[in-house]
Amino acid sequence: MTKGRPELAAANKKRPKRKNTAAAALLSLPLLAFALIFVAYPLVSGILTAFQAKTLLDPSAAFNGIDNFTALFKGPGFAKSAGFTVTYSAIVVTLEMILGFGLALLVNRKFPGKKAFFTMLLLPIMVAPALLGVMFRLLLNGDIGAVPALLHGMGMSVSLFAPDSVIPLLVVLDVLQWTPFTFLIIYAGLQSFPEELLEATAIDGAGYFRSLWSVVLPVLKPVLFAAFFLRAIDALRTFDVIYVLTAGGPGTSTTTLSIYIYKAAFESGDFGKAAAASLLVLVVLLPFVPFIVKRIASTGLEGKK
Repeated sequence: MTKGRPELAAANKKRPKRKNTAAAALLSLPLLAFALIFVAYPLVSGILTAFQAKTLLDPSAAFNGIDNFTALFKGPGFAKSAGFTVTYSAIVVTLEMILGFGLALLVNRKFPGKKAFFTMLLLPIMVAPALLGVMFRLLLNGDIGAVPALLHGMGMSVSLFAPDSVIPLLVVLDVLQWTPFTFLIIYAGLQSFPEELLEATAIDGAGYFRSLWSVVLPVLKPVLFAAFFLRAIDALRTFDVIYVLTAGGPGTSTTTLSIYIYKAAFESGDFGKAAAASLLVLVVLLPFVPFIVKRIASTGLEGKK
């Protein structure tokens, strides 16, 4: 009897582990199903479509090798949209990081009306991008828009959607919409900033800008990098506002990669070409993800040390 008790105790200890494993597997089934249906299947389907001559008129999906990829580089549309997307993203993300950092430093202080100002800053990111595009379209419309009417009343006749002014206009609208996003991330980082560091630098006689450069920026490096990374990804896939306002025009001057892929698939009906463009963008951007994640993790560990 006494010899059997240790064996029973060991068996009883193993049972909860088995139950926990079974429960974990059961609870992970919804996530696994979601990943298979909404991630794995579209990805595999898109890769296969990129090597097929699949169009709206002929959905037979015959294999055509790399013809879709060569078609992308033969025409100027893909290269031009890629160049515009990269340039546009670099400009708007740089401006939004600078303005977001400045606003975070401002709101981090105490002043009258801070709560109301903070709430107003966050309003643009609470509106859906497509709806915001419609609002901008109505406000900037040359016939019924309030902004052109105001400019006309001031004696200025400006066509906001002219080829020479539409890109600066889109940059301004994007900065107005997404600066609150970078501001919110950086402000959250400032809220957890150790005040002892600033007190120590003040005792050492360092000025405000010196403390900002030598203390605040190094500590906030992982926060700034995360804000830049998240905003850059979103900027590279810009679609809603630009499509509602210009649909990629005038001509193709404001066609982003997302708009190019959308038009190739749903306006031209060339699903193979659209899938090839999507796959090409994925292949170019995917190698940067491990480096960026590693960089954020390493800077975070440095900040803790």
